[in-house]
Amino acid sequence: MVCFDELIPENGHIIGEIACGHEGNPDKLKQLIDCVADSGTSLIKFQMFSLEERAVEGEKAWDIFRRLELNEDQWHHAVHYARGKGLSVISDVYGVSSFSLARRLKVDGYKIHSEDLLNSYFIAQVAEEKKPLFISVGGAHRIEIYNLLNFLNNKGLLNKIVLMTGVQTFPTPLEAHSLEEISDLIDKYSQYGIKVGFSDHIAGEQEEAQIVPLMALAKGACVIEKHVTINRDDKWTDYDSALSKTDFKRFVKRVQKLAPLLLPIGPMSDDEKKYRKMFKKSPALKSDLSKGHLLKPSDIEFKKDTLNAIPTASLSLAKKELLCHMKKGELCRPSNFKNKVGGVIVARCTSSRLPNKAVRKIEGRETIALVIDRMKRCQNLGCLILATSTDPSDNILIDIAERENILTFRGSLENVSSRFYEAAKYYGLDHFVRITGDALLCDEVMVDVAVQSHLQSGCDVTFIENMPFGTNKEVISSNAIKTILDEAIIPSNTEYLEYYLENDRYFRINHVISGYEFNPFLRMTLDYEEDLEFFKQIFAHFNKVNPCFTLKEALAWLKENPDVEEINMHKQQKFSSGDLDVRLSI
Repeated sequence: MVCFDELIPENGHIIGEIACGHEGNPDKLKQLIDCVADSGTSLIKFQMFSLEERAVEGEKAWDIFRRLELNEDQWHHAVHYARGKGLSVISDVYGVSSFSLARRLKVDGYKIHSEDLLNSYFIAQVAEEKKPLFISVGGAHRIEIYNLLNFLNNKGLLNKIVLMTGVQTFPTPLEAHSLEEISDLIDKYSQYGIKVGFSDHIAGEQEEAQIVPLMALAKGACVIEKHVTINRDDKWTDYDSALSKTDFKRFVKRVQKLAPLLLPIGPMSDDEKKYRKMFKKSPALKSDLSKGHLLKPSDIEFKKDTLNAIPTASLSLAKKELLCHMKKGELCRPSNFKNKVGGVIVARCTSSRLPNKAVRKIEGRETIALVIDRMKRCQNLGCLILATSTDPSDNILIDIAERENILTFRGSLENVSSRFYEAAKYYGLDHFVRITGDALLCDEVMVDVAVQSHLQSGCDVTFIENMPFGTNKEVISSNAIKTILDEAIIPSNTEYLEYYLENDRYFRINHVISGYEFNPFLRMTLDYEEDLEFFKQIFAHFNKVNPCFTLKEALAWLKENPDVEEINMHKQQKFSSGDLDVRLSI
């Protein structure tokens, strides 16, 4: 089957176009089917027609197409044979007769020739089959395309349409092809949900016949239609723009090899990381400097140090105060300079899954107070901030924070990331630890390790790895979160900051790894009643034996009490990274 969703440039789909190359001879048609199947492509296209659909009796074309016409039995055998070779069959249809034949043969997709572009009701009839429909728009005026798409759209028939660019003048001169038309059609009509392909008709002997289609893919063509023949010297019908059997196979392999280069940009490859390590320079001091010195741009030079590379820009070092004496040539790590690092706890009372979860009590303490208790133990945080919303329902959270003697900030109710950033900005933080109010066992031990490592590494974000779900927090530079807020393609998705931050295409990432052992399905976050019961069991136990228990101690106890582990293990998080668009426009 032709899967419409899989027709994307990076998949490099090629339609082996038989056209009338069989010359009305079933044996030649079989050879051409073998040629397409042997190439490695999965799509083949036939031109099924009745004589009356292609020509007028008495004209020259009548005699030509009468010689090329095949009957239903011959087409039945051809379709069956192609399917046996693993090919999906697309058929040109030129009217009710050929369309009915193609339907009876249950082809996998249809093609409308440009000559029928104005036959709107017939096209709608074909589109009602809800199979991929390739519509040739070669030589069409834009108003014709526009009117057709609006007509089909009004009928709800635009779900599997591919507009095919290109004209055939046996062969078509190179200069008559327009690759810009592909991207232009995508720009103009993608709102309809359509895709755009490229029908190539360059003379088969030209080198460009194998190059231009690759350029078309790079322009966004979702599929390439390419004529094929066995041997160009034999000059079978429609050979003009066809590749020979050998060249077609070579062409398919080349496309399959190169098309994956069009995949969306993902995380950095191993080669890119290797390149960075080999060539990126690090900031170093030009001369000896004393403690308390405010660093100036003129104090810094960049040099290579492949063993201890520091990915820090001079922009982030200027005007920083030295914490110790440093010698000429020493690398400038953020840890050498005065940085303000704080913990920002976000919480609100309007949570939907577990209303007022921040003020629900465990052992007489509000859950948000339990988070504050734990984070107060951190040695590497200069301050602790509770960032809540301006909604009156969150007044109680401000009261709790003030009672616990930590800083407060009020910001957006819905935009959690904005609240993180605005709080960090308000209190002048260079870096902050992202702490969610539902992380009752956020680990102060690993947070301290992460902050120290973060300042040593000079990265944008430091992830704490090998942590139970709900406890794996991050240390983030204020510049990184500002970038996310300014450049997120879908701002509402910034609630899930970690999904943006984990993309090393965007950010310099550092990792610290705990040595903890725990059930990989363990859930340590507060979103449901089951989560609340889970935490109640833990705190009830430790409040009797060790109120200042660590996460490591809790994990050891849970290992001995699997019935507690299983209380909330069946609950699921709201989204995974694959469910969200977390791209940035940088």
